[in-house]
Amino acid sequence: MSTYVTEGQQARAYAAYYGLWIGITWIVSFALTIRGIMSPVASNLGLLIGLASLPLAVWLIRGFRDNIAGELTFRRAWHIALMTLMAAAMLTTFAQYIYFAYLDNGALALAYSEAYARPETQDMLRQMMPGQDVDALFQEAMATFQNMTAAQTALQFLFWNIVLANVAALPIAAACKGKRAERYPQHQ
Repeated sequence: MSTYVTEGQQARAYAAYYGLWIGITWIVSFALTIRGIMSPVASNLGLLIGLASLPLAVWLIRGFRDNIAGELTFRRAWHIALMTLMAAAMLTTFAQYIYFAYLDNGALALAYSEAYARPETQDMLRQMMPGQDVDALFQEAMATFQNMTAAQTALQFLFWNIVLANVAALPIAAACKGKRAERYPQHQ
């Protein structure tokens, strides 16, 4: 039996490992965002951690380029970035399913209802949607949300996680393509 590992197998293995780290940042971001419905500080921290996952992905994939691959074409960098972010999306969706199936127990819907009950929230929504019956829209959205199972909710998040992965993979690939960075430039 051959122990030869192809470039594709190697890239998939590293992408899965990197996806673990990106997924952890997305899970922390999700948790802080959930908490952030009632706490703006947690919400902002969740947003910052979520955004920090993108430079983390660049750093990890550049490390792959510099230490393993030697050179990445845009297409290969995009492929590794996409696989990394897809692994992160799957891990994050699993955590979101666990949250909605076993931990939430209607807490998110209650938090949204409490946030909507504030006059400043209603004023903001009315300004954002002039001429719309904001109360009816909110009640319809809450009824839909409350009737969704944990799996349906997780699938909704999976869709958006995949969209995010596809969009974010392009700038990450652009930042990671190229040749191995020279760590110690030669002086002449």
